[in-house]
Amino acid sequence: MQNPNGRDVYDVCVVGAGPSGSTCAYYLAGQGRRVLLLERKQFPRDKLCGDAVCTRALVHLKRMGVLQEILAEGKGHWAIAGGFVSPSGISFIGQTRTEANEGLVIAVKRIVLDEKIARAAAKAGADLVENYPVAGATFAAEKGLWTIRSRTAGQPAYQARALVAADGASSPLARSLGIVKKAAEAVCSRCYVKADSTSFDADGVMYYPRELLPGYCALFREADGDLNYCCYLIPGGRCRSADLNRLHHHMARHDPEVSRALGPRARMGPMRGAGLRLGGIPRSYDDHLLIVGDAAGHIDPLTGEGIQYSMDAAELAAQTLLEALADDDLRSSFLKRYQQRWMHSFGWDFAWSRRMAWFCGRFPGLLDAWAEATRRHGTGFLEEWATIMTGARPKSQFFRPRLVLPILWQVARQMVRRKRPEPAPS
Repeated sequence: MQNPNGRDVYDVCVVGAGPSGSTCAYYLAGQGRRVLLLERKQFPRDKLCGDAVCTRALVHLKRMGVLQEILAEGKGHWAIAGGFVSPSGISFIGQTRTEANEGLVIAVKRIVLDEKIARAAAKAGADLVENYPVAGATFAAEKGLWTIRSRTAGQPAYQARALVAADGASSPLARSLGIVKKAAEAVCSRCYVKADSTSFDADGVMYYPRELLPGYCALFREADGDLNYCCYLIPGGRCRSADLNRLHHHMARHDPEVSRALGPRARMGPMRGAGLRLGGIPRSYDDHLLIVGDAAGHIDPLTGEGIQYSMDAAELAAQTLLEALADDDLRSSFLKRYQQRWMHSFGWDFAWSRRMAWFCGRFPGLLDAWAEATRRHGTGFLEEWATIMTGARPKSQFFRPRLVLPILWQVARQMVRRKRPEPAPS
């Protein structure tokens, strides 16, 4: 299909070549559809992130051959030894492995990961155009075509039958189209810590300082030995997004657990911050249009993790678009099934995450009780916590008797200890 000026019309134009956009392009191109993948910057380019790639994302990376490349090149580090530290400093560090003797999480720097996924999409047949900052997109309903234009003078405009906005949490494209209406409500920080400047000896640990709840700090070891230090500020607690810079540095220097893990000689790189859109948006579709990834809020409200959900949503978006193109029906009434699919896949689980974040923010003792229960029951208990927190199992699994009863027992013990009278002075 061509437009009047002779330029080919794409079936789908995907704006944003992060994990969600590139994954969507990969699945569409793999089924023979003409796909344009637009990236604002030139690869390799960095992206602020905790760099923790969880189980569900690994399924897609293996299909693409990306995980195999990362492991062959030594650019990923399995998080085998890890755990968490509760608000009262109760900790448990153990080892978690899958049946394949891999970890549930692998740390991969986004400057590596994003380019590899984008190149996989290009190998599958997508036309990848870098250094193309999208100025906006207009839809001609009578033709059923989007026209996408660049902010850079001299770059061509493109046309496509369907548009996928995958341009990150701020999503200027989706906001300009009126689909995304609110600013991102959470924030995270990141800095890298030089490998030879710290004595941190685990692969990944989550810290829950009271001041950050329901947010947390995290340390993950990268393939080159550096540490990724992050702070996540999640709505529902005392801190606000404006506190990010102060809390990032305060925790590294003064929190007893985080500062001990980093050590007194930690050489920390510059801190960067970014917004997080949590829990999914109410409507991620319109006529000839889908929103995926961070732009659609495909980030867990409890953990701040989004890569795996973005990639899952991208596959569902591609599946929906393939059906719509085959039926020649790109109306919102047809594309609505995309929203239904990602809600079924992980959206309802996000609702559990929101409730759990609320409870953790108001009742820190729950995290202390979980840490105590993990200490008593050992690595098997930690593995169950890890599989749920990393999204391999739904959050509702936390309420199975074998998990919830030991935690409630520890909560009861806390209450008894608090009610015991102080001994009389002699």
